[in-house]
Parts: sequence; structure tokens; C-alpha cells
Amino acid sequence: MATDITNVRFSVFPCGYRRADGTVVMRQQPQQTQTIEWAYQWITSPVAASVATIGYRKMLPIATREEKNNFKLEHFQYATFAGTFSYRKAENLIQRSPFMVLDIDHLTSEDEAHALQIRLSQDKEVETALCFVSPSGVGVKWVFELPEWTMNLDYKQQFDRMRSYLGFRYGYDADTSGSDVCRACFLGYDPECIVNPKYVLNSSTHEQQQLH
Repeated sequence: MATDITNVRFSVFPCGYRRADGTVVMRQQPQQTQTIEWAYQWITSPVAASVATIGYRKMLPIATREEKNNFKLEHFQYATFAGTFSYRKAENLIQRSPFMVLDIDHLTSEDEAHALQIRLSQDKEVETALCFVSPSGVGVKWVFELPEWTMNLDYKQQFDRMRSYLGFRYGYDADTSGSDVCRACFLGYDPECIVNPKYVLNSSTHEQQQLH
């Protein structure tokens, strides 16, 4: 879908903010466009995302659903891997990317999440771009290039096809909210994030995190 796949762009949005009345608001206008390599560097950087991720995981056992949601909105940047947007609405799509994200939540442990992360990254039919454990520690974000056999479908149909593929091949279900082309994907900290080497210009320095 793109001549220079390493430079395919998607939108990145800044952290949300808290209004004077205490309401936490998600920012809907992108701060920048970025690449898979940038996302990999951000996710694996302890400076960029580790403090928020550690704080979020510590609060999970005791926080309410609203508190957890507000913390994510305030402390994590997010990406719309499916493309670039002028505003985070489907009708404000500027350019589709070849990427889709499947979000697999509510796993039993971080060990299960890392094991699934490795399995997905080794898929022979769907080429992974990026695969990382979600901010909660018990979910996986699988960012992949849409396969040729989905090219004649619209985004919702592509999502349904790939969700079915995930269930049939691996026995896991994906969050159905990912069927929205402008779905937000929060970028937490995962030092074991797996990246496809073709997206990393200096790939020799990342051997432990690359696809095999």
C-alpha cells in the first residue's frame, strides 16, 4: 500500500487534561504524525512511558473504573495506527495507513501477555509491524499490516475478518471497539516490545526485540 513502508505515517495525540471542574478530557487533535520506528522507540524508552505505566499498574487493584480511565487519559499519549487525522473522527481521516490494531484484553497474567505477544509476532500469514503489552500488563496490542486478502473490504469488514482470524488461529478475542478506524491506542511502556526489523533503520541495535 506504500512505496516506502518505513515512512508510513499515523497520527499521535498528546495526553489529555483535567478541567477546572475535575473532568478529564481526551485530546482529539493530533500533535504530530509518526512512524512505527518512532512508536517502538517511545514504547521501549523508560524516560518516555515507564513512570505512567508503573503508576497505572499500581493503582489497578484498588482504583474504580473511572479513576483508571482518567489516569490513562491524563498520562498516556495515544496513536491512531490506521491513519492520519485532522481531528479524531472517521470523517476527518486524511490518509489511511496499511496498519490495523487488534487489542486483546483481560489476560490472566503478564506472562500470558508476553507469550501471546511472541506467538502473534511469529505469524506467517499476517506481518507484524509492532507488538507490545498494554499499559495494564494483561493485554496485548498487535499492530500489523493488513494482508492482501482484506484489501477489497472497508475498515469495519477488515476488522471483522481479522478478529475472526485471531479467534480461529489463536483462540483469543479482540476488543470490538477497534472496528472504528479512528480508535485510540494508548502507548505504555514495554521494554520487550517486538518490532519488525524493516521499520527500524538501525535494526542491528535491537536484535532482542525484533521479529524472527
